Amino acid sequence: MKLNKEWHLAHPMPKNPTEEQRIEWHIEHAKHCQCRKIPPKVKAEMKKRNIKIK
Repeated sequence: MKLNKEWHLAHPMPKNPTEEQRIEWHIEHAKHCQCRKIPPKVKAEMKKRNIKIK
């Protein structure tokens, strides 16, 4: 898995993120970096909200 260091430095996860912020961050992360998969809890919440990754 490849880390996009520049993206991570420019887009830190907010402190105490809301569920919406977590979902948005992980969607963008999946588009720009392949260092890890979306965590199961976030993925389950996305499925519950019918949010798909493009």
